[in-house]
Amino acid sequence: MLSAFFRNAVLVLVLNLTVKGVYLFVIERTVQNVLPEGDYGLYFSFLGIGLILQVVADFGLQHYSSRTISGHRQLLTKYFPYFLGLKLILGGLYFAAVLLAGFILGYGSGQIGLLLLVGAGQFLNSLVIYLRSNLAGLGKYALDSTFSILDKLLMIALIGGLLGYRPDLLNIEVFAGTQVLCWLVTATTITWVLRDKLVGLRPRFRREKLLLLLRGGAPFALAILLQAAYTRTDAVMIERLLRDGAEAAGHYAAGYRLLDALNTVGWLTAGLLLPMYARLHARGERLTDLLRLSTQLLVGGAAVVSIALAAYAAPVVQLLYDFAEPRTASILFFLSLTFTAQCLSYVYGALLAGTGYIGRMNYVFVAGIMVNVAGNYWAIPRYGAPGAAAMTLLTQSFIAVLQAGLAHRWLEMAGDSVRWVRLGILAGLLPVVVVTVASLGDGWVWQLGLSLVLGAALLPLLGLLNPSELTLLLRDREGYRP
Repeated sequence: MLSAFFRNAVLVLVLNLTVKGVYLFVIERTVQNVLPEGDYGLYFSFLGIGLILQVVADFGLQHYSSRTISGHRQLLTKYFPYFLGLKLILGGLYFAAVLLAGFILGYGSGQIGLLLLVGAGQFLNSLVIYLRSNLAGLGKYALDSTFSILDKLLMIALIGGLLGYRPDLLNIEVFAGTQVLCWLVTATTITWVLRDKLVGLRPRFRREKLLLLLRGGAPFALAILLQAAYTRTDAVMIERLLRDGAEAAGHYAAGYRLLDALNTVGWLTAGLLLPMYARLHARGERLTDLLRLSTQLLVGGAAVVSIALAAYAAPVVQLLYDFAEPRTASILFFLSLTFTAQCLSYVYGALLAGTGYIGRMNYVFVAGIMVNVAGNYWAIPRYGAPGAAAMTLLTQSFIAVLQAGLAHRWLEMAGDSVRWVRLGILAGLLPVVVVTVASLGDGWVWQLGLSLVLGAALLPLLGLLNPSELTLLLRDREGYRP
């Protein structure tokens, strides 16, 4: 199991960091730089609305499917037509909810059109994630990893071609519409790959089956809604509460883009962990080995990157964005530190979801919403978008620590299953490394690179990363046998 986790995690990270990195920093960044200031900020705010309401389109089906199929793989053929039928019904409700939200928030007819286009993309994205969850549930982790980048490859080709040959045709509506097309192609391709596992691809609508799926997905749906509410309300509140809301949301999006790129590591690894935890739990096997490896590797590595990036936030945003200001750097400073907290949440969130504690997690997420929304109402009018970024760091840290503590309590795992003291020592040493490297002079790019290398070297020195253990995992030819 550990060898399967490590090998597939490496494949996921290499593919996604390469492709998504090109997409975010070559394509999406360029789009934001060339479009009128505020256009991308409005799009980013609409993306937040779409993600918050995405619970209506998904209703926990992705997590429920991943957990159920990984433990009982024969159920894919039986339930897929009903999953598909339910998805179509939920899609109609989702578009109605997006439209209603747009009118309630006071957007005009022209803006509503963009909102619906973004909503269409998010619906297809939720369909792609659900279809990929079936691949992961069937143990086809490498195939799942490959499809995780297909939409971005298509965006690189299409938008990249437009930027290179006809940039005059590019606007925010064309950008959003191209995303819809890319997700549609991806969903169609995954369905074709799954065809051998399915009796038929026509949706079915038997009432008792649909209700069964709704009941199974309900705990996950609430968790998704609550998570989205405390992670994606920031941009919406910035755009609505500030006088220059669209422009401020654009600066927030600029900082969030780097967090989004970093989070690729976390959420993709969590997607691999969830079915593995579910299968270990179903077999009654130990969870602590996988937890220790994933936590120390992911959280330790995240701390190295977070602290180094926070230290060099100002030159980084000046390099990337034509419109960068001091507030852009302040936003990135807080959001980069958020990455470590989010990685801790990814590991323990996957553990709790995979072992059936998703319902209890909802209380944690409710607490997160209260902290985040109340904090943003206080911070955004006073400190603008940087205040929202600071509240994101506070909320994510609160949620991460609470999840970890409750997971050890609920699953009756010893606190020393993970080397927390050594992780704390790492967090204390990393600022020392950054300051020491900065005192050596030379350019900031060299300093940032050296800080990352020296920080990574601390992981094996502190016993958080065992090279011999990783070597054994790489040499293990058995892998994961279901």
